[in-house]
Amino acid sequence: MTPQQFITKWQRSKLSERAGAHEHFLDVCELLGQPKPAEADPDGTEYTFERGVSKTGGGDGWADVWKRHHFGWEYKGKHKDLAAAYQQLLLYREDLGNPPLLVVCDMDRFEVHTNFTDTVKRVYDFNLAGLASPSNIDVLRRVFTEPNSLRPDQTRARVTEQPARRSSHRHLRFKSEPIGQAYADPIE
Repeated sequence: MTPQQFITKWQRSKLSERAGAHEHFLDVCELLGQPKPAEADPDGTEYTFERGVSKTGGGDGWADVWKRHHFGWEYKGKHKDLAAAYQQLLLYREDLGNPPLLVVCDMDRFEVHTNFTDTVKRVYDFNLAGLASPSNIDVLRRVFTEPNSLRPDQTRARVTEQPARRSSHRHLRFKSEPIGQAYADPIE
C-alpha cells in the first residue's frame, strides 16, 4: 500500500472506532511493511489487539493495540478527543509494561507521545495528508522498529539544571561588577 492509497482510503472513511480501528491498524502495518499482530505473535503475548489491562487507580480496560517494549496504541473515532485517548493510555501504561511510546489515533490524526523515563516528553503529530511526508512515515516506522530512536535528548534534570545555571551565572556576574554597573548591561 502506498501512502497515497492509504490517505485516499482513510480520508473517505466514515467508520466508527469499533468498525474501523483494526482495519486501519492493519493498513498501517501494510503501509510500513510491518508484520501484523497475529502474524508476528500468534499467541498474543508480545503484540496483539485488545490487550486486557488493569487501570492505574482500579478497574479494567482494553488497549486497542500493544507491542511489548514498543507501544500502546489507542484509537478514537474520527474527529474525537485524542487527549481523552491519551489519558486512557496513561491509565493502562503501567500494566502494559510502561512502553516507550504511547500512540493515539482517530484514523485521521496520529499523535506519538514519548514515554521514556526521566526525559522531556515529545509529541510527533500529523494528519492523514501528513503521511505524504517521508519524515512522518519514518516516525511511524520507528514506532514499530526502533522506538528508542525517538527518545528525546533532553532529560528532565537538564531542563531544570539550565535555568539554575543561568541564575547562578547572573548572581556571580552581579557580585563581580562594580556598584552602579550591575544594572547597566542587560543580563542574558
